[in-house]
Amino acid sequence: MAYTIDIISASKADEHWDELKKMHRLLLERKVDINGCCIKLITDQPGTMGTFDENFYHFGERIRSHGRILVFDNIEINGFKVEYEPFSRTVFIWNCDYYGYVKSLALAVAGDILEDVHRFYSLHGACLEYNGSGVAIVAPSGTGKTTLGYGLMRRPHTTLVSDDWFFARFQHGEAVCMASEKNVYIREGIEDDFEEFKPIMEQTVLDSKQRAVINLRNVIGAAKMHDKTTLETFFTLKRDTSETQLVQSMDGDEMIDYLLDNNFCNPHLLVNDERKLDIRIKFFEKLFKKVNPYIVNTTSTPQKTIDAMMDVID
Repeated sequence: MAYTIDIISASKADEHWDELKKMHRLLLERKVDINGCCIKLITDQPGTMGTFDENFYHFGERIRSHGRILVFDNIEINGFKVEYEPFSRTVFIWNCDYYGYVKSLALAVAGDILEDVHRFYSLHGACLEYNGSGVAIVAPSGTGKTTLGYGLMRRPHTTLVSDDWFFARFQHGEAVCMASEKNVYIREGIEDDFEEFKPIMEQTVLDSKQRAVINLRNVIGAAKMHDKTTLETFFTLKRDTSETQLVQSMDGDEMIDYLLDNNFCNPHLLVNDERKLDIRIKFFEKLFKKVNPYIVNTTSTPQKTIDAMMDVID
């Protein structure tokens, strides 16, 4: 999933704008609400627009945008490419055939603004609430966080805040986590793991990557979803067949080292300079003084792994 994000100048961004205007390609627009930020999509791809439309809450068209993402094919660019102009908070996404990048980069633009101006922080992972306490699963892609997140969600007294990306900030000394999307972007085959998805997946049109945005409330009920929670337990994941213990406690410094080694488990962060690194480290230092961090070894079955996680949460 890792890819390069090129930081470009305002003059280079202006060149892109001028070329797109000249070719009359600025055809479709949608403004969405991502945790209070107005992020504007501009594209000439109806499929991308339709999926984006379903994914996020909408903003009024008269609201000025705080950030923009432009999604276009460009035969003069070789393959998939992402460019970011940080002054105007504008992302150019070229030759993208995977909607997951579009939505993650929209979240990343909002995250860049919120991190600098409002001290909200982006976490790429699942967030749930169990018996009134927040639980985060933040881990590198491919380690099983989606499976474990939905598995935890099925347990009694558990609700879902976000399945993929959430924002956190400190309020009155507590780490409050907030949902980022209206609807979720899920993969084909999730119904094989969770049978309650089968009816809606049978009626859903999948994209070229065999994924689709769905309204999860139609699957699990609105009562199983919350907009925010107060975080108390933080899990990350690994897969190590040489170890038998499924869940291990970590101290804050160990967890920060793990996150640094894995780019905070978020390949979509737009700016990664020393200033941003300092902001993120200070956030996690403060977080792990309030929140208990653990690392989960995902070598066992999802059921046994979730049982072990529940023992910690309880």
